[in-house]
Amino acid sequence: MRIVLTRREALDCPDGVNIFIVSLAQALSDLDHEVTIVVGSLQSREEYRRLLGPRLDLPIVALSPTPLTGLASAAAWLRAKRIIDRIRPDLVVHSEAVPLPLRGTIVQVVHDLEPRSGRLAPLWRSIRRFSTKRCDYVVATTTELRDELVRDLDMPRHKLAVIPKCIELQAYHGGNLAARERAILHSGTPPYKDPAATIRAFGVLDDPSVALYVAGDITRQTQAAVDALPDRIRGRVILLGSADGQTVRMLHGQVRVAAFPTRYAIPVASATVMEAIASGTPIVGSSRLSRDVLMNGVNGLVSDTNPDAMAIALGSILNDDALWLRLSAGARRMARQFDGFRVARQYIELASRGARSGYQLGDRGNGSGGHLVGLGRENPHSPSNA
Repeated sequence: MRIVLTRREALDCPDGVNIFIVSLAQALSDLDHEVTIVVGSLQSREEYRRLLGPRLDLPIVALSPTPLTGLASAAAWLRAKRIIDRIRPDLVVHSEAVPLPLRGTIVQVVHDLEPRSGRLAPLWRSIRRFSTKRCDYVVATTTELRDELVRDLDMPRHKLAVIPKCIELQAYHGGNLAARERAILHSGTPPYKDPAATIRAFGVLDDPSVALYVAGDITRQTQAAVDALPDRIRGRVILLGSADGQTVRMLHGQVRVAAFPTRYAIPVASATVMEAIASGTPIVGSSRLSRDVLMNGVNGLVSDTNPDAMAIALGSILNDDALWLRLSAGARRMARQFDGFRVARQYIELASRGARSGYQLGDRGNGSGGHLVGLGRENPHSPSNA
């Protein structure tokens, strides 16, 4: 089967959508499908390889070396239509809405809802409703997002599939309890990831035997939160900056607990949370994480993000071996649902279902009978950048 995965944004960024695209592409390729990734931009293939650590040399078509906006973006995606039509795909999986009538079975994956406030909100909502109703399938990556889409798009629940994001499970190797460092990992420093909340909780924990790793760009707010810590523990905070993919994977399996005080408007799937799950690492997370990735008492603890509450939850997992073992086992069981091969087969089943419904896969004539997928834009403060 010929499959095209698209994203309107850049590929050389280790966010949740790109982790999903690369993991899905690798699994589909291993299952002997012909996969091409088409993205809006790719500034540096070296950075893409460093930050995402792909196992396979995947075919990537980048429409520009720099991010696209306005008319340049429209022109580039018209060019992309010609490229994709030449591939004659059986299946196209959009991870962001792309305004192209294309061949094959069209799947729109919704990682988050576009902004629903501000003067352009009604326009974005209209575009989203128009575009998603004209795809063959709409996929939500969490149950909460599916429920919100039912309300937001006025679509019947049975017309929305729930398929999680995926990761390459084989790339994560979590140590047993004895091999774990008494350390916390916080991955991601955009404002919605709230690294300062983890740092403040680390200050309340006030345990010189514990280290805190923070992966992601060192922002002014992150540095200020570290500077506010007492001298005796400030040196136990390691700001990693923009760490490479292999280092982040290693840390997920090295630490004793991962912290996610994330602020989401709608609970959605964070690939960094899945990385912790795949490593058998218990989680302390906010109630705004999807219940699909954090179940209180199963693979982690749901906590308020105030420093005192987070410190209590972190201390429980750091100091209670029996609790750690139970939560780690729960994480390893949960990880199976995010396996790239399992998720890839669910997308293949959508294409096969389309064929059984009467589609002639890979043949839409000149594409004029294809599907118009609208120009939505993801919330820059959303976990699709997670």
